[in-house]
Amino acid sequence: MRTALSIALLLVLSACEKSEPPPAADVTPPPPAPMATPTTTASTAAEELIDVPTEEDFEEEAEQKVTPKSLEAELDALEKEITGAS
Repeated sequence: MRTALSIALLLVLSACEKSEPPPAADVTPPPPAPMATPTTTASTAAEELIDVPTEEDFEEEAEQKVTPKSLEAELDALEKEITGAS
């Protein structure tokens, strides 16, 4: 019985033999290829083509054109323009 136990112990120990893991290769993934960037994007191109007027664009003209005396007439003209009344 002792012989059978010794053989079983040898089989278990030989099956559990530790092997050294292979050395880790210095493999690093290649850097991603640089992406081509367009010189102008669609939004940039649209901004260059369309110059939307802002409040500041009309500020000087309004200061010169609208005075306290002409305020009511200017408001009536704007109101007619907005509503489409003749």
